Amino acid sequence: MSDTPQSPPTPGPEGEPAVGTSAPTSGPEGDQGARADDQAAALTAAESARAAAEKRAAEAEQEAARLRRTNAASKGTDLDAIKAEIRAEFAAELVRAEVRAAAAGRLRDPADALALVDLAALAGSDGSVNSAAVTSAISKLVESKPYLAADSAEAPKWGDVGAGPRQPAEPEPGSPYDRLRRVQRNN
Repeated sequence: MSDTPQSPPTPGPEGEPAVGTSAPTSGPEGDQGARADDQAAALTAAESARAAAEKRAAEAEQEAARLRRTNAASKGTDLDAIKAEIRAEFAAELVRAEVRAAAAGRLRDPADALALVDLAALAGSDGSVNSAAVTSAISKLVESKPYLAADSAEAPKWGDVGAGPRQPAEPEPGSPYDRLRRVQRNN
């Protein structure tokens, strides 16, 4: 025997000896028999572990399917609710477009109206846009914040200081040939 102490074999699954460990036997036939028993035990343990894993996987798949069904039931695939959500999004976009159009000539930047006007108050309950409410909201905005209003008058003219275009001394020639004749005359 060797000088190193041997640790006792640790039991494998279900009390079987672990793979690669064997009980001490005497003789060459005993070693082969013990190895065959160890291999059979390891094969049995692997098969039982595989079967247990397959059972857990099947249970997990069933649980996932059950959760998908309950999640779908709680979310609801109500077609009317989806349509109502789409209509609400469309109505909100329609109100924004109407406000931009109404503010286009009255404000310097129509995007200011989108930021400063209560858009939810301008939409009807059925998703339609109240044009009178949009016009009055833009008017109230221009009254309360006149610096946002578009300039109604043109920019002031500076007046003529004598630096503008001049009248030519001679009238402009009618054709390119007349222009060439004029150049040849002057040379």
